[in-house]
This record gives sequence, C-alpha cells and structure tokens, in this order.
Amino acid sequence: MILANQGAQAIFERIKKLIKLTIAITDKLPKTTAAFKIAGQVIDSVTSIGANFVEAQSARSKKEFISVINITLREAKETVYWFEIISDTGLFPEVQVKPLTKEAEELVKIFASTVLTASRSLRDNSNRKNC
Repeated sequence: MILANQGAQAIFERIKKLIKLTIAITDKLPKTTAAFKIAGQVIDSVTSIGANFVEAQSARSKKEFISVINITLREAKETVYWFEIISDTGLFPEVQVKPLTKEAEELVKIFASTVLTASRSLRDNSNRKNC
C-alpha cells in the first residue's frame, strides 16, 4: 500500500515491520494456553495499529482523523503492555522483545504528538472562525 504523504508512508512501513517481527516472536512462544491467549492479544493490538493508521489517512475531516489516530494510539499502548507481559512472564527472552517494545513506545510518542498537533490546529482554526 502506498500512502499519499511521505511521512505517513514512513510510519506505515515501521508499523508493518513491527507487525512482521511480532508475528515471528509469537510463532515461537511456548505452546501453552496462556501463551496462546497472549499471542492472540498482541497480534490483535499490533495489527490494529496498522489498520487504524491506514483508516486515519483517508479521514474525511480533521475531527475524524484525530478520533482514529486516538484509537491507533490506544492500540500502540496496548501493544507495549503485551510486550511487557511477554518479557515479565519469561515467555520469550527479554533481550529479543525489548527492541519491539522500544519501537512500539516510539510509535506511541508519534501518535500522541500527532493527536496534540492536530487537536491544536483544529482548536486554532475554530478560534479564528469565531473572531
């Protein structure tokens, strides 16, 4: 998929890489009930980051964009949580999960900044119209 904005394309590529690495790790988790459930949760959250990010790119308004990026942000935070659970429970070596956790945390920062910037822009535009 090619996105119109180069910055968005770069973020999308990072998300896809994170998804691929997450799948690789979850495929190597122990074959236990707990690991199976956790793997499903982290796969759901990480793939939702990508799906919602793509959806946000075709938002019809700035309000809709902010709303969908907020969902993306929540899913990225959830992904960080599941990576921490995988590390803390010893389901997978922390040294191998840490780079994924770090990348998910970086995406959280990007999406949080995006929400703040877009919200500020929306508020500023609204204030100008009311003057």
